[in-house]
Amino acid sequence: MVRYVHQELWTALALLAATAVGVVVAVGVHGSPPVRADRVWLVAVLALGYLLLVTLLRGSRLRWVGEVRRFEAAVPLTGREPGRQRGRFPLPIFVAFVVTASVFALVGGPLIPLLPLLPTLDWLAKAAVGARWERGHGRLLWREHDRHGPQGLSYTPFTAPAPTRTATDAPPG
Repeated sequence: MVRYVHQELWTALALLAATAVGVVVAVGVHGSPPVRADRVWLVAVLALGYLLLVTLLRGSRLRWVGEVRRFEAAVPLTGREPGRQRGRFPLPIFVAFVVTASVFALVGGPLIPLLPLLPTLDWLAKAAVGARWERGHGRLLWREHDRHGPQGLSYTPFTAPAPTRTATDAPPG
């Protein structure tokens, strides 16, 4: 089991690294594109606006884009400890996006490899919404890796419940 927020952050990092590789390939093949300061600011403002819009949509209860319904449908994790495992770098996703970004860089042009930034911002938005939901509800979201079905979400409390004590404050048993 992996924490939901950690997995989303690792996936965003993999996409960001794949984007960087695609940009390096594009610059190597096509040369450095002429960069003007006003266009850099425009791209930064558009990316920030896109991130804000995606975060608002992911934090909503809308059926196909909102994540809150999925978080609320998470089942409590009982009977086993999640292992407090952190996410790992998703190598298959990284390789797939490196190949895609490199092909786009060879065929398209010097700015086409920046397109994976859009899903990167989406994964960052999912991580932010998940972290906010965890804080607001006092639960940690865990993604279960089930080979037979979709990846389900379960939750545990932030901290383990206090051990039960008797009236004399002695441990039970």
